[in-house]
Amino acid sequence: MNSDEGFLTQRSVVMDVMKQLDDMLNVNKMDTKGKEEKKPEVDPSIGVTETSFVVSARDIRKKSSRPFKKMTKTSNMNQITFMRQIDVTQQDREEARADRERVAESFRRFGNEEFRRTNYEKAIYYYSKGIQYVVDSPVLYCNRALAKIKKRDFKLAIMDLDYVLLTLDPHHLKAWLYKAGALARLNNEVESQYAISIASQFNRTPKDQKYIANFLEKLRSEF
Repeated sequence: MNSDEGFLTQRSVVMDVMKQLDDMLNVNKMDTKGKEEKKPEVDPSIGVTETSFVVSARDIRKKSSRPFKKMTKTSNMNQITFMRQIDVTQQDREEARADRERVAESFRRFGNEEFRRTNYEKAIYYYSKGIQYVVDSPVLYCNRALAKIKKRDFKLAIMDLDYVLLTLDPHHLKAWLYKAGALARLNNEVESQYAISIASQFNRTPKDQKYIANFLEKLRSEF
């Protein structure tokens, strides 16, 4: 080892002074509190080599108990929610569903009233509110789609109608017809005619066939 590097293995004066101060502090503690276990001395020169001059010391800190308490609280809340779900009976779920349907029906009526007044934006708002309470109502989606068609938002209307046909009811008459109307307004005659043919072939009753005929008449003019 080079003589200029002898400080790597020799103890510095600063370390000696620090040791003396630490010994004095330990003596004071023993005088006031009796015998006390002395903390092991940490030599900061540990790990220093000829090629590495990085001095590192392990910082031992008391871990906070707050994260643990927070996790415990969350766990308790999840357990309470789970127990509540178990306690709910089939009758409770049916009654809750009936309550939501009554609210959704009220919003549907509000939407229909605004639709008759040609306030299509407000109608869409009320139909959307109804869907928030009953997410699987083909009627609300079809009504909202028709209001969007009146606003000439044909692509948005088709999204609502496709949700009905792909998720809720693949045979829904109005969904197929409204989709046919929206496609026709987008100049997609091939897909429009296909939607009309599908609407007509699902074992429709005479009443359904009459509705289809009236719709096709409107499609040529006012739809």
